[in-house]
Amino acid sequence: MKPLEPAGNLPESPMNSQVDITPQNSGNEATPETECSDGPNCVESDQSKGERVIEREQIDASTIGAQRRIDQWLTEYSHYHQNPLNKIIHIICVPLIVLSILGLLWSVPVAPTVSGPGRWLNFATITVIVISIYYFRLSPRLAMGMLVAASAFLSIIANAEGWFDIQVWVMSALLFVFAWTGQFIGHHFEGKRPAFVSDLQFLLIGPLWILADLYQRLRIKY
Repeated sequence: MKPLEPAGNLPESPMNSQVDITPQNSGNEATPETECSDGPNCVESDQSKGERVIEREQIDASTIGAQRRIDQWLTEYSHYHQNPLNKIIHIICVPLIVLSILGLLWSVPVAPTVSGPGRWLNFATITVIVISIYYFRLSPRLAMGMLVAASAFLSIIANAEGWFDIQVWVMSALLFVFAWTGQFIGHHFEGKRPAFVSDLQFLLIGPLWILADLYQRLRIKY
């Protein structure tokens, strides 16, 4: 029977062993610069640096690409609205801005040959249809919610003169000024410029951001 080896000479586990697989330099070949993490004499080659940068960029791109387009828009819009007071102001003012813009568009005269016997074919309803197509491409469920909200706004506008005894364009202009003043006050507290300064499409994303927040509170997927 083969005698047992002393404990200090037992073979090392393959999981813990460190095998030197570095190719030996014959003395005539230049030693390539390799990646290293510490040491004062550690030198990283330009090629290794480039590979690491490319790898990081690929990881970032894959992370962004994994998000849906609507999530990318909402996430970026949220970066401009972190202050709690600014969020509350936007929840109030963004719907008022939408209502006021639809009211101003509703007030633009339309030729009778275009509108026909009814008054529902106008610049406001046409704008809702066009923007809804854009919303449907981003998120059909959010687009449906926006259609419901827009229909409610249009109903208010259609009956506003009878309810409030004020012309639609006057009411809309006052709401427009009031709401945008609130928006800029909110961004003063936020300490950041409005998102649409960097991209005008954020003017359309703002209402979706409000609606998406409502969906999340009601646990409705979009």
